[in-house]
Amino acid sequence: MNILVICHYSLYQNFSFSFVHNQIREYAKLGHRVRVVIPNGLGKVGRDGKRIGKQLIVSEIDQVELYDVRYFTASKYGEKKFNTESAKFSIRCLQKKIFFDFKPDVVHAHTLGFDSEIGAWLKRKFSCPLVVTTHGSDAEIPLSKGEKERVRAYCDNADKIVAVSSKLADRVRSCGTKTPVITVHNGFVAHSFKDEGRDPKRIIQVGNLIPSKRVNITIRALARLKQTFPEMNLFIVGQGPEREKLEALCEELEVKDAVTFAGQLDNADVFRELQKSNFFVMASKPEGFGIVYLEAMAAGCITIGTQGEGIQDIIVSEQNGFLVPADDPQAIVDIVENCLADEKKAKSISEGGKATASQLTWENNAKKYLDMFEQE
Repeated sequence: MNILVICHYSLYQNFSFSFVHNQIREYAKLGHRVRVVIPNGLGKVGRDGKRIGKQLIVSEIDQVELYDVRYFTASKYGEKKFNTESAKFSIRCLQKKIFFDFKPDVVHAHTLGFDSEIGAWLKRKFSCPLVVTTHGSDAEIPLSKGEKERVRAYCDNADKIVAVSSKLADRVRSCGTKTPVITVHNGFVAHSFKDEGRDPKRIIQVGNLIPSKRVNITIRALARLKQTFPEMNLFIVGQGPEREKLEALCEELEVKDAVTFAGQLDNADVFRELQKSNFFVMASKPEGFGIVYLEAMAAGCITIGTQGEGIQDIIVSEQNGFLVPADDPQAIVDIVENCLADEKKAKSISEGGKATASQLTWENNAKKYLDMFEQE
Protein backbone atom coordinates (compact mmCIF):
# COMPACT_ATOMS: atom_id res chain seq x y z
CA MET A 1 0.00 0.00 0.00
CA ASN A 2 1.19 3.53 -0.81
CA ILE A 3 0.45 5.83 2.13
CA LEU A 4 0.76 9.59 1.70
CA VAL A 5 1.06 11.47 4.99
CA ILE A 6 0.50 15.22 5.36
CA CYS A 7 2.03 16.74 8.48
CA HIS A 8 3.19 20.31 9.13
CA TYR A 9 6.81 20.79 10.12
CA SER A 10 6.35 21.56 13.82
CA LEU A 11 5.10 18.00 14.38
CA TYR A 12 7.96 16.52 12.38
CA GLN A 13 11.07 18.58 13.06
CA ASN A 14 12.51 16.35 15.80
CA PHE A 15 12.51 12.61 15.13
CA SER A 16 13.12 11.84 18.82
CA PHE A 17 9.85 13.53 19.79
CA SER A 18 7.69 13.17 16.67
CA PHE A 19 4.82 10.86 17.52
CA VAL A 20 3.86 11.13 13.85
CA HIS A 21 7.17 9.64 12.73
CA ASN A 22 7.06 7.01 15.47
CA GLN A 23 3.72 5.88 14.10
CA ILE A 24 4.40 5.92 10.38
CA ARG A 25 7.80 4.27 10.49
CA GLU A 26 5.82 1.26 11.71
CA TYR A 27 3.86 1.40 8.42
CA ALA A 28 7.20 1.09 6.63
CA LYS A 29 8.39 -1.73 8.90
CA LEU A 30 5.21 -3.62 8.06
CA GLY A 31 6.04 -3.46 4.35
CA HIS A 32 4.19 -0.37 3.14
CA ARG A 33 5.60 2.53 1.17
CA VAL A 34 5.25 5.81 3.03
CA ARG A 35 5.83 9.30 1.67
CA VAL A 36 5.42 12.34 3.94
CA VAL A 37 4.78 15.84 2.61
CA ILE A 38 5.91 18.29 5.28
CA PRO A 39 4.98 21.94 4.62
CA ASN A 40 7.18 24.51 6.37
CA GLY A 41 6.74 28.27 6.13
CA LEU A 42 9.46 30.54 4.79
CA GLY A 43 11.17 32.29 7.69
CA LYS A 44 10.99 29.26 9.96
CA VAL A 45 14.10 27.16 10.51
CA GLY A 46 13.92 24.05 8.35
CA ARG A 47 15.68 20.70 8.26
CA ASP A 48 18.63 22.35 6.54
CA GLY A 49 19.04 24.77 9.46
CA LYS A 50 18.02 27.74 7.31
CA ARG A 51 15.06 30.10 7.50
CA ILE A 52 14.99 30.61 3.74
CA GLY A 53 16.34 27.50 2.07
CA LYS A 54 15.54 25.19 -0.82
CA GLN A 55 11.91 24.98 -1.85
CA LEU A 56 12.08 21.17 -1.69
CA ILE A 57 14.29 18.95 0.46
CA VAL A 58 14.06 15.20 -0.13
CA SER A 59 15.41 12.77 2.45
CA GLU A 60 14.74 9.36 3.94
CA ILE A 61 14.87 8.02 7.47
CA ASP A 62 13.67 4.65 8.77
CA GLN A 63 12.54 3.79 5.21
CA VAL A 64 10.12 6.74 5.32
CA GLU A 65 10.39 9.16 2.38
CA LEU A 66 10.36 12.81 3.51
CA TYR A 67 9.49 15.74 1.23
CA ASP A 68 9.94 19.08 3.01
CA VAL A 69 8.15 21.83 1.06
CA ARG A 70 8.67 25.55 1.62
CA TYR A 71 5.71 27.91 1.23
CA PHE A 72 5.11 31.59 1.81
CA THR A 73 3.28 32.21 5.09
CA ALA A 74 1.46 35.22 6.50
CA SER A 75 1.99 33.82 10.01
CA LYS A 76 -1.09 33.95 12.27
CA TYR A 77 -2.80 36.37 9.86
CA GLY A 78 -3.00 33.61 7.27
CA GLU A 79 -4.06 30.76 9.52
CA LYS A 80 -7.66 30.44 8.35
CA LYS A 81 -7.05 30.28 4.60
CA PHE A 82 -4.02 32.03 3.10
CA ASN A 83 -1.36 29.74 4.58
CA THR A 84 -3.22 26.64 3.44
CA GLU A 85 -3.67 27.93 -0.10
CA SER A 86 -0.03 29.01 -0.23
CA ALA A 87 1.14 25.54 0.87
CA LYS A 88 -1.11 23.90 -1.72
CA PHE A 89 0.31 26.21 -4.39
CA SER A 90 3.89 25.20 -3.49
CA ILE A 91 2.98 21.50 -3.56
CA ARG A 92 1.22 21.99 -6.91
CA CYS A 93 4.33 23.65 -8.36
CA LEU A 94 6.46 20.75 -7.15
CA GLN A 95 4.02 17.94 -7.86
CA LYS A 96 6.07 16.40 -10.68
CA LYS A 97 9.00 15.99 -8.28
CA ILE A 98 6.86 14.87 -5.33
CA PHE A 99 4.50 12.43 -7.07
CA PHE A 100 6.34 11.35 -10.25
CA ASP A 101 6.70 7.78 -8.96
CA PHE A 102 4.10 7.68 -6.21
CA LYS A 103 0.31 7.35 -6.47
CA PRO A 104 -1.26 7.12 -3.00
CA ASP A 105 -3.83 4.51 -2.04
CA VAL A 106 -4.77 6.61 0.99
CA VAL A 107 -3.98 10.07 2.36
CA HIS A 108 -3.42 10.34 6.12
CA ALA A 109 -3.40 13.92 7.44
CA HIS A 110 -2.44 14.91 10.97
CA THR A 111 -4.55 17.66 12.58
CA LEU A 112 -7.79 19.25 11.48
CA GLY A 113 -7.35 22.46 9.54
CA PHE A 114 -4.12 23.16 7.67
CA ASP A 115 -3.06 19.53 7.19
CA SER A 116 -6.55 18.13 6.62
CA GLU A 117 -7.39 20.78 3.99
CA ILE A 118 -4.22 19.95 2.05
CA GLY A 119 -5.19 16.31 2.46
CA ALA A 120 -8.69 17.00 1.12
CA TRP A 121 -7.22 18.61 -2.01
CA LEU A 122 -4.91 15.62 -2.57
CA LYS A 123 -7.80 13.25 -1.95
CA ARG A 124 -9.65 14.83 -4.85
CA LYS A 125 -6.53 14.89 -7.02
CA PHE A 126 -5.77 11.20 -6.57
CA SER A 127 -9.35 9.93 -6.02
CA CYS A 128 -8.37 8.12 -2.85
CA PRO A 129 -9.73 8.15 0.73
CA LEU A 130 -8.64 10.69 3.36
CA VAL A 131 -8.18 9.76 7.03
CA VAL A 132 -7.51 12.62 9.45
CA THR A 133 -6.10 12.24 12.96
CA THR A 134 -6.98 14.94 15.48
CA HIS A 135 -4.65 15.20 18.47
CA GLY A 136 -6.45 17.69 20.69
CA SER A 137 -5.85 21.41 20.35
CA ASP A 138 -6.54 21.39 16.61
CA ALA A 139 -10.15 20.55 17.47
CA GLU A 140 -10.45 22.00 20.98
CA ILE A 141 -9.30 25.54 20.14
CA PRO A 142 -11.78 26.29 17.34
CA LEU A 143 -14.62 24.48 19.15
CA SER A 144 -13.96 26.49 22.32
CA LYS A 145 -14.32 29.64 20.19
CA GLY A 146 -17.73 28.49 18.93
CA GLU A 147 -16.43 27.67 15.44
CA LYS A 148 -18.44 24.45 15.02
CA GLU A 149 -19.15 25.06 11.35
CA ARG A 150 -15.47 25.46 10.60
CA VAL A 151 -14.61 22.18 12.36
CA ARG A 152 -17.55 20.43 10.70
CA ALA A 153 -16.31 21.55 7.28
CA TYR A 154 -12.87 20.10 8.00
CA CYS A 155 -14.40 16.81 9.13
CA ASP A 156 -16.86 16.59 6.25
CA ASN A 157 -13.97 16.71 3.77
CA ALA A 158 -12.56 13.48 5.22
CA ASP A 159 -13.70 9.88 4.95
CA LYS A 160 -12.86 9.11 8.56
CA ILE A 161 -11.71 11.08 11.60
CA VAL A 162 -9.52 9.42 14.22
CA ALA A 163 -9.34 10.93 17.72
CA VAL A 164 -6.66 9.92 20.20
CA SER A 165 -9.13 9.58 23.09
CA SER A 166 -12.85 8.94 23.53
CA LYS A 167 -13.33 12.36 25.14
CA LEU A 168 -11.79 14.05 22.11
CA ALA A 169 -13.92 11.89 19.78
CA ASP A 170 -17.09 13.06 21.57
CA ARG A 171 -15.88 16.65 21.35
CA VAL A 172 -15.35 16.37 17.60
CA ARG A 173 -18.76 14.73 17.07
CA SER A 174 -20.33 17.74 18.78
CA CYS A 175 -19.62 19.81 15.66
CA GLY A 176 -22.34 17.83 13.87
CA THR A 177 -20.24 16.10 11.23
CA LYS A 178 -21.61 13.12 9.35
CA THR A 179 -18.10 11.68 8.93
CA PRO A 180 -17.43 8.69 11.23
CA VAL A 181 -15.26 9.59 14.24
CA ILE A 182 -13.43 6.72 15.93
CA THR A 183 -10.91 6.43 18.75
CA VAL A 184 -7.44 4.95 18.36
CA HIS A 185 -5.10 5.57 21.25
CA ASN A 186 -1.55 6.71 20.60
CA GLY A 187 1.37 4.43 21.26
CA PHE A 188 4.78 5.10 22.77
CA VAL A 189 8.42 4.25 22.10
CA ALA A 190 9.58 1.53 24.47
CA HIS A 191 13.19 1.79 25.60
CA SER A 192 15.16 -0.90 27.40
CA PHE A 193 17.76 0.37 29.85
CA LYS A 194 19.43 -1.19 32.84
CA ASP A 195 17.58 -0.17 35.98
CA GLU A 196 19.96 2.17 37.81
CA GLY A 197 17.78 2.42 40.90
CA ARG A 198 14.68 4.40 41.74
CA ASP A 199 14.45 7.27 44.21
CA PRO A 200 11.25 6.56 46.24
CA LYS A 201 10.87 10.26 47.04
CA ARG A 202 11.30 11.55 43.50
CA ILE A 203 8.44 13.06 41.46
CA ILE A 204 8.84 13.80 37.75
CA GLN A 205 6.76 15.85 35.34
CA VAL A 206 7.41 15.98 31.59
CA GLY A 207 5.84 18.48 29.23
CA ASN A 208 5.90 21.99 27.85
CA LEU A 209 6.05 24.69 30.52
CA ILE A 210 2.70 26.23 29.61
CA PRO A 211 -0.38 26.97 31.78
CA SER A 212 -2.40 23.95 30.62
CA LYS A 213 0.24 21.52 31.95
CA ARG A 214 -0.32 22.90 35.49
CA VAL A 215 3.24 22.44 36.63
CA ASN A 216 2.44 24.96 39.35
CA ILE A 217 0.02 22.45 40.90
CA THR A 218 2.76 19.81 41.05
CA ILE A 219 5.13 22.31 42.69
CA ARG A 220 2.49 23.19 45.30
CA ALA A 221 1.97 19.49 46.02
CA LEU A 222 5.72 19.08 46.48
CA ALA A 223 5.82 21.95 48.99
CA ARG A 224 3.15 20.24 51.11
CA LEU A 225 4.82 16.84 50.85
CA LYS A 226 8.15 18.20 52.05
CA GLN A 227 6.55 19.10 55.37
CA THR A 228 6.25 15.35 56.05
CA PHE A 229 8.99 14.02 53.78
CA PRO A 230 11.92 16.47 53.65
CA GLU A 231 13.68 14.30 51.04
CA MET A 232 10.91 14.75 48.45
CA ASN A 233 12.17 16.25 45.21
CA LEU A 234 10.79 17.17 41.81
CA PHE A 235 12.43 16.75 38.39
CA ILE A 236 10.83 18.82 35.62
CA VAL A 237 11.54 18.07 31.95
CA GLY A 238 10.49 20.59 29.31
CA GLN A 239 10.76 24.19 28.31
CA GLY A 240 8.34 27.02 27.65
CA PRO A 241 7.17 30.52 28.57
CA GLU A 242 6.10 29.62 32.13
CA ARG A 243 9.59 28.71 33.36
CA GLU A 244 10.35 32.07 34.98
CA LYS A 245 7.02 32.09 36.84
CA LEU A 246 7.52 28.52 37.99
CA GLU A 247 11.01 29.26 39.28
CA ALA A 248 9.59 32.25 41.17
CA LEU A 249 6.92 29.98 42.69
CA CYS A 250 9.65 27.59 43.88
CA GLU A 251 11.36 30.53 45.59
CA GLU A 252 8.10 31.65 47.18
CA LEU A 253 7.30 28.17 48.51
CA GLU A 254 10.91 27.63 49.63
CA VAL A 255 11.40 24.48 47.55
CA LYS A 256 13.95 25.83 45.08
CA ASP A 257 16.66 23.39 46.22
CA ALA A 258 14.31 20.44 45.78
CA VAL A 259 13.28 21.24 42.19
CA THR A 260 15.36 20.58 39.08
CA PHE A 261 14.44 22.26 35.78
CA ALA A 262 16.15 19.99 33.25
CA GLY A 263 14.97 21.72 30.08
CA GLN A 264 14.32 19.69 26.92
CA LEU A 265 15.70 16.14 26.79
CA ASP A 266 15.56 13.60 23.99
CA ASN A 267 13.14 10.73 24.30
CA ALA A 268 15.67 8.14 25.49
CA ASP A 269 16.96 10.44 28.23
CA VAL A 270 13.39 11.19 29.34
CA PHE A 271 12.81 7.46 29.74
CA ARG A 272 15.97 7.14 31.85
CA GLU A 273 14.77 9.93 34.13
CA LEU A 274 11.36 8.28 34.41
CA GLN A 275 13.05 5.05 35.52
CA LYS A 276 14.79 6.97 38.31
CA SER A 277 11.50 8.41 39.60
CA ASN A 278 8.83 6.85 41.78
CA PHE A 279 5.96 9.15 40.81
CA PHE A 280 4.94 10.79 37.57
CA VAL A 281 2.51 13.69 37.91
CA MET A 282 0.78 15.70 35.18
CA ALA A 283 -2.67 16.97 36.11
CA SER A 284 -3.00 18.91 32.84
CA LYS A 285 -6.16 20.26 31.28
CA PRO A 286 -7.12 20.14 28.46
CA GLU A 287 -5.15 17.06 27.44
CA GLY A 288 -6.06 15.11 24.31
CA PHE A 289 -4.21 12.01 25.43
CA GLY A 290 -0.60 12.49 26.55
CA ILE A 291 1.86 9.87 25.33
CA VAL A 292 4.15 10.65 28.25
CA TYR A 293 1.65 8.97 30.60
CA LEU A 294 2.27 5.70 28.74
CA GLU A 295 6.02 6.22 28.90
CA ALA A 296 5.80 6.82 32.65
CA MET A 297 3.71 3.70 33.18
CA ALA A 298 6.10 1.62 31.07
CA ALA A 299 9.03 2.94 33.11
CA GLY A 300 7.38 1.78 36.33
CA CYS A 301 6.31 5.15 37.71
CA ILE A 302 3.18 5.45 39.81
CA THR A 303 1.37 7.64 37.29
CA ILE A 304 -1.04 10.42 38.22
CA GLY A 305 -3.18 11.97 35.48
CA THR A 306 -6.26 14.15 35.22
CA GLN A 307 -9.90 13.22 35.74
CA GLY A 308 -12.10 13.88 32.73
CA GLU A 309 -9.25 14.13 30.22
CA GLY A 310 -8.08 11.75 27.50
CA ILE A 311 -5.92 9.58 29.73
CA GLN A 312 -9.00 8.40 31.63
CA ASP A 313 -9.42 5.91 28.75
CA ILE A 314 -6.27 4.19 30.00
CA ILE A 315 -5.77 4.86 33.72
CA VAL A 316 -8.11 3.18 36.19
CA SER A 317 -7.54 4.72 39.60
CA GLU A 318 -5.93 2.42 42.14
CA GLN A 319 -5.39 -0.30 39.51
CA ASN A 320 -2.75 1.01 37.10
CA GLY A 321 -2.39 4.63 38.23
CA PHE A 322 -4.46 7.49 39.62
CA LEU A 323 -6.69 10.29 38.33
CA VAL A 324 -7.06 13.59 40.18
CA PRO A 325 -8.88 16.90 39.58
CA ALA A 326 -6.82 19.37 37.52
CA ASP A 327 -6.35 21.99 40.25
CA ASP A 328 -6.12 20.02 43.48
CA PRO A 329 -2.56 19.69 44.85
CA GLN A 330 -3.88 18.03 48.02
CA ALA A 331 -5.25 15.12 45.94
CA ILE A 332 -1.72 14.54 44.65
CA VAL A 333 -0.32 14.78 48.19
CA ASP A 334 -2.80 12.19 49.50
CA ILE A 335 -1.89 9.69 46.75
CA VAL A 336 1.86 10.05 47.27
CA GLU A 337 1.54 9.73 51.04
CA ASN A 338 -0.67 6.64 50.76
CA CYS A 339 1.70 4.96 48.29
CA LEU A 340 4.73 5.67 50.48
CA ALA A 341 2.85 4.20 53.45
CA ASP A 342 1.75 1.05 51.56
CA GLU A 343 4.63 -0.28 49.46
CA LYS A 344 2.77 -3.44 48.48
CA LYS A 345 -0.12 -1.46 47.01
CA ALA A 346 2.27 0.95 45.31
CA LYS A 347 4.13 -1.94 43.65
CA SER A 348 0.86 -3.47 42.47
CA ILE A 349 -0.16 -0.20 40.83
CA SER A 350 3.26 0.19 39.22
CA GLU A 351 3.05 -3.33 37.77
CA GLY A 352 -0.49 -2.65 36.58
CA GLY A 353 0.75 0.41 34.74
CA LYS A 354 3.51 -1.56 33.05
CA ALA A 355 1.06 -4.24 31.92
CA THR A 356 -1.31 -1.65 30.46
CA ALA A 357 1.43 0.25 28.64
CA SER A 358 2.82 -2.93 27.10
CA GLN A 359 -0.33 -3.18 24.94
CA LEU A 360 -0.08 0.37 23.62
CA THR A 361 2.92 0.23 21.32
CA TRP A 362 3.24 2.15 18.05
CA GLU A 363 3.28 -1.19 16.22
CA ASN A 364 -0.18 -2.05 17.56
CA ASN A 365 -1.36 1.48 16.81
CA ALA A 366 -0.10 1.26 13.21
CA LYS A 367 -1.82 -2.10 12.67
CA LYS A 368 -5.17 -0.56 13.67
CA TYR A 369 -4.65 2.28 11.18
CA LEU A 370 -3.63 -0.11 8.41
CA ASP A 371 -6.77 -2.20 8.97
CA MET A 372 -8.78 1.02 8.69
CA PHE A 373 -6.96 2.11 5.49
CA GLU A 374 -7.67 -1.23 3.85
CA GLN A 375 -11.37 -0.92 4.64
CA GLU A 376 -11.69 2.53 3.04
